[in-house]
Parts: sequence; C-alpha cells; structure tokens
Amino acid sequence: MLPSRIRQAGFTITELMVVLVIIGLLAAVATPSLTRDSTARKGRDFANMVAQALQRAHLDAMSLRVAHFALVCADGVDTYRTDQNPTIRSLFAPPGVAIWNATTDASTVPSGRVLTTVRPNGCAWIYFNSMGNAGTNVSSANLASWRVYVRNENLKATHPDGGFIISVTGLTSFVSTRNFNFSQ
Repeated sequence: MLPSRIRQAGFTITELMVVLVIIGLLAAVATPSLTRDSTARKGRDFANMVAQALQRAHLDAMSLRVAHFALVCADGVDTYRTDQNPTIRSLFAPPGVAIWNATTDASTVPSGRVLTTVRPNGCAWIYFNSMGNAGTNVSSANLASWRVYVRNENLKATHPDGGFIISVTGLTSFVSTRNFNFSQ
C-alpha cells in the first residue's frame, strides 16, 4: 500500500511575491494622485479655518459685548479682545499657503503678497464691534466690507484650488469663502 499524501492549504512563496508586486505597482500609481489632492486641500482647509476664525471673532464680540479684532498677516490670523492685551487665538498657515492681502477695496486684486509676517505693522486689522458690524476701527459707524485673499503657492494661479477669497460684509459681518483665480 502506498502512503497517501496529505495536501496542506497555503500559498507558495511565488504566489505571495506576485501579490506584493501587484500591490506595489498600485501604490506607485496612486501616490502622486493622493499627494496632489493633499497639496490642493491645504489651501482650501486654511481658507476655511481663516473664515471660521473671523466668524468666531464676530460672534465673540456680540456675545461678550466687547469689541474684538483680527490681526491678519501673511502667515496667519491672531484674534484679540479690545479690553485685554494677550492673543485669544492664533492660526498659522501651512507651508506654501499665505494670505496675500486683506483689503476693503473690492477693485484691488493682489498680483503678489501685500501683507507680511511682521506683526503688527505689515498686517491688516479687521474690527468687530459688539453690535455685529465689521470695520476698520472699533466705532460702530465705520462699516467696511473686507476681502481676504488666500493663495496656495504650491499650485499654479490658474488651478481651481490655487486661490480663495474670504468676504466679510460690514453691516452683518457675514463671512463667506469662494475660489478665486489669481491670474485674472
């Protein structure tokens, strides 16, 4: 009687190597796409965070009945209360993303960085009074609508996620964000 062979279940080393090569090829193809999406997302996420910081300063001014202001610089935003000296919150831009300008002049489109990282001289001040208005000073009579331009310098100016405008209306301090093409 011949001994019977028992076949054991499993994979051969050749089969495992083929699977690993296929996974490696798929990863090599997918990585550039994932990196590109991550680079585009940095600017969009930062623009949304700046908009949230401005909304928060507006809501804090109304709820606490004390004027607040945002110091908008090229590398981020700091928020303050006018009756206190220290910074309440700071938000910093990721590498390659910058705030190019913050202005009340809607006709001015920056062709390069206007704001600097030098605080406070190279920055813009956006004030929010306790009545819910935005302006260029603490006075409620000085209503000014603001436009904050955020540029993702990691991407071309014509890229859909290459730039953003954050608009703050003077009367209600309504904050909105939209894409912006810096090559206009």
